[in-house]
Amino acid sequence: MAQTVAGSFQSVNGQVQIQRTGGATIGAASGVGVNVGDRVITGPNGHAVIILNDQSRLELGPASSITLDQFTITGGATATRVSLFSGVMRSLVNAASGGAPADYQVHTPNAVAAVRGTKFDTAYSENVIRPGYQGCEKYTDVSVYQGTVNLAPLGAPNSGEDVHAGYEATLPCDKPPTDAGPLSMTGAVSLESANAGGASFAGAAPGSSAAPVPACPVCVNMTTVVTGH
Repeated sequence: MAQTVAGSFQSVNGQVQIQRTGGATIGAASGVGVNVGDRVITGPNGHAVIILNDQSRLELGPASSITLDQFTITGGATATRVSLFSGVMRSLVNAASGGAPADYQVHTPNAVAAVRGTKFDTAYSENVIRPGYQGCEKYTDVSVYQGTVNLAPLGAPNSGEDVHAGYEATLPCDKPPTDAGPLSMTGAVSLESANAGGASFAGAAPGSSAAPVPACPVCVNMTTVVTGH
């Protein structure tokens, strides 16, 4: 079946691969199209920027993996769903025609980020040991630059906490999110910290007390509902 073209790569640095629906794997490059169903994987030093057909922008940091699950435009309104399996992705969501908010969601193995016209980073990792979170090896970090993100455990989506522009928060395992703190001040992983090598997306063996503590951990276990301003 023909694939739906959802956008294309604006820029690619380092190792970046596309796994097409049906099993073919190709190298990504500037100008190469991205289809619904494609999985995009960046290497340890990889970085990619994807521009969707509604001009929304997805920026992938190193050691990241996403799948573009849905991209539809109906009557000028766009519906987008992206799954983030590892690493960090910055989303810059473009408003629909007439200024209506786009229907944009980021799904992780333990969370949903429902976005309404905002700019934010979502980072996910597992098997990472972080001090202060006994027995937890999964985290979601959200850093908000525009709009407001409601961060909640996946199992209790109505018990979330708003994270406003200029702040970041972490949700460990299925626990409530931490209190929001100023950007770059709580240890939450952002695209900048990942690009600078300060984020660790691969932890040591689960339960290993000797595992090194990542400078800026990442992980997901929440539902994130975002409302733009």
